[in-house]
Amino acid sequence: MHLRQVSTRNFRTLQNFSANFSSAYCTLSGQNNAGKTGIVSIIRHFLDEEDRRYRFTENSISFQKDLTQWSDDDFMEVSITVHLDRHDDAEVFFVVDKFSPISLTGDFATVKLSETFNKDGSVTKVCSVNESDLDAQNSSEVFKKLKAAANLVVHNSTNPDRPFYYFSGEMTEVLVSHFSVEDRKKISDAERNLSNKVKKAAREHKEELSRLLGKLGENYSVELTTLETSRSSRFPVSVTLNDKSVEVNLSAWGSGTQNRTRVLMSVLEADRIRKSNSAENRSTPVVIVEEPESFLHPSAQAEFGKVLNRLATDFDIQIIATTHSPYMLNQTHPEANILLHRKTHRAKLKETYRIETEGDDWMVPFAENLGVATDEFIPWKKIISSTSNRAVLVEGELDVSYFEIIKNRFPQIYPLADDIEIVAYNGKDALKNTQLLKFMISRLDRVFITFDLDAMNTVSCKLESIGLEMEKDFCAIGVSGPGKECIEGLLPKSIHRSVYSEQIDAVTALGGADSSARRSAKSKLKKACIEKFKSEDVDESDLSELKKLLLKISRAFD
Repeated sequence: MHLRQVSTRNFRTLQNFSANFSSAYCTLSGQNNAGKTGIVSIIRHFLDEEDRRYRFTENSISFQKDLTQWSDDDFMEVSITVHLDRHDDAEVFFVVDKFSPISLTGDFATVKLSETFNKDGSVTKVCSVNESDLDAQNSSEVFKKLKAAANLVVHNSTNPDRPFYYFSGEMTEVLVSHFSVEDRKKISDAERNLSNKVKKAAREHKEELSRLLGKLGENYSVELTTLETSRSSRFPVSVTLNDKSVEVNLSAWGSGTQNRTRVLMSVLEADRIRKSNSAENRSTPVVIVEEPESFLHPSAQAEFGKVLNRLATDFDIQIIATTHSPYMLNQTHPEANILLHRKTHRAKLKETYRIETEGDDWMVPFAENLGVATDEFIPWKKIISSTSNRAVLVEGELDVSYFEIIKNRFPQIYPLADDIEIVAYNGKDALKNTQLLKFMISRLDRVFITFDLDAMNTVSCKLESIGLEMEKDFCAIGVSGPGKECIEGLLPKSIHRSVYSEQIDAVTALGGADSSARRSAKSKLKKACIEKFKSEDVDESDLSELKKLLLKISRAFD
């Protein structure tokens, strides 16, 4: 199942609101009280089970409690639209087909559930299948099935509602519905071997959870220890993570590690439900993760956002994350990010609306809304909008031009593959924000960074602090000498002689006391050098320094 749309009229701050969702990893962002919780509440109202043991969440909606405070209307309406697959959502698809006024002949169906709450206390439920309305009784049956089936897995990072089991003096997590239906039936049918069956299911789960943890940067493995219990519907499992040779119970790890592990458990739970062998129990749940960035360092947030994005694609499961972090956004498909904001009328907050985020600068509104300095993102906007998975990061647009000139004029010395993009980050200062840098390079499969030689002392230590290695992941460009500690320093001597003889005043100004004059002279010489390099005939033997640089970069991508 994939959620396609949530629409409302007069519901809390969502007075007249509609949002479409993509099919993989989606995010809901916005400041506090922007409407994220309201959207999640609507989804849970239609898809979450009302009667869950060990759960005390309230998913009901009522006119008195949820009507928009400044509205005079006498009704409130909420609706969701979901997309069903005959195979992956067989349990629900069968019921929808049974009660639909038109037989479903294809493999897909679009179901819209609408509920209208009236001031007099009456409630009207309408279900449509492929835009054909069902009568009241059949609509009610579809409503019941969508709520009763395993269509939703929810994880709240700030208040995880997994139950706990007290055993031998310590609290142990209970993995609710975490084993497959088949596993639970086998365990129930073989009570004499209950302990062995649970251990077998735990071993299988351990392998899958360990594989997911392997997608994180840290080196964790997992151990699941089952505890004796007579209850066959809930399984207390002690979760232990191993970091190298140290074995520590999950509850003793830091909050960030605990949260990431539990989020992955929720994703794994959804995947196991989806892979049910029996069609009558098969469904593909939507996974909601509230604030997955909780307790995580920004660089870890960037890594975890990328992991969730890939898992949604790999498992073909829709993951919807509510977040206050720009690092958790879907970078590969910006249209999957929904940014919410509140209108203001006479200094009072009013209804929620969606801020449009499009084009190369799509992340700027998120940065502004979530309190991140916008100018920090501007140098990286080309990385954000890049469609390539491999890139060479260079200081400025002149450097990009040099790579293009070499590729076009001297292809015999240009070894870089066509899918390696050359991207400017516009100045060495962009490399000093290591948190943002790590986030940007985490978007790509492979990155090599170059910078001018005159920035070596200030930049190299910053890059090494985030685990990058000299020559393997980055290098300085240029040679020692005035005006040569940059890519121009690698040009043939004939280019320098020609330019310097024509730009005597600029060369003289390089050694002057006026810093502004020096900067102007440097810029003038740079432009003159690249223009000369574009037009002047050069022998390949005079390109040895440029060839060395390109070979070094090429080897980094092998």
